[in-house]
Amino acid sequence: MSFDPVAYAQSELAPLLRALCALAETSEQTGQQRFFASVLAGIEQARDGEDLADPFMQLSMSAFMGFLYDSATALLLDQLLGRAQRLAESLALDEAQRQ
Repeated sequence: MSFDPVAYAQSELAPLLRALCALAETSEQTGQQRFFASVLAGIEQARDGEDLADPFMQLSMSAFMGFLYDSATALLLDQLLGRAQRLAESLALDEAQRQ
């Protein structure tokens, strides 16, 4: 069975992005909420590994957006970035190395 990067992103990253959206909404951080919602939409709409490139590029910019993250958001964001990094590393491996 081969690794499915889209399934991984949708099962492991999307829930964290939804939580980040909810935190941003409750703390009235509309810019953060729009940013995370945009990344989430890209992951939810992905059909293959190539479709993940844009949301991952957006996600990599999270530290440079000028947002001030509260501790709960920073913790979730760290978890999200860690899982995204593992996915990116997996995508960089060839098929034989993934199994």
